[in-house]
Amino acid sequence: MKRKHNLWSFLLCLLLTALSLQALYASYAASWSIAPSTSVLWLLTAITFFMGVSGFRDKSSRGARWRSWLTVLIAFPLSAIFLLGTIVNASAREYISTTQSPDSKTTIDFYTINGGATTSIAVVGIVNGPLWFKKAIYYDYRMDKADVAWMNNHTITINDHMLNLDKGETFSD
Repeated sequence: MKRKHNLWSFLLCLLLTALSLQALYASYAASWSIAPSTSVLWLLTAITFFMGVSGFRDKSSRGARWRSWLTVLIAFPLSAIFLLGTIVNASAREYISTTQSPDSKTTIDFYTINGGATTSIAVVGIVNGPLWFKKAIYYDYRMDKADVAWMNNHTITINDHMLNLDKGETFSD
């Protein structure tokens, strides 16, 4: 059982690291994020951390000890980052509205993001994909509302900015 904790925690740690890097890339490149929510990632990294600590009992080889150390040293900071992300998402993001395309195939959620005393409020529009996949298509700084009008099933106007979702267009101010 100790050997299984060691190996599974290490593999889960590698998977969570890859998911977090992909989510970071998706937020900067305005592409689809395949990572689940930060609260789910936090729970998985906490489980990984405790399994990694449990894996220290496996002293069968030098590689097993290295896997345990790497798991703990990677999972603990990831857990702290995801916990902070969960807190920030819960406190800084406020739901505005949801809109659906005329054919009901595309759903976009709009939120205001308040960065605190030194920043203005921004509006972000997030397209919901299959499962938990999401893509931020609209980010407008110094804005607190979202006036939305659908032109057709794949073209939308948000605060006088026209986006063609079939072409993958996004807006960021």
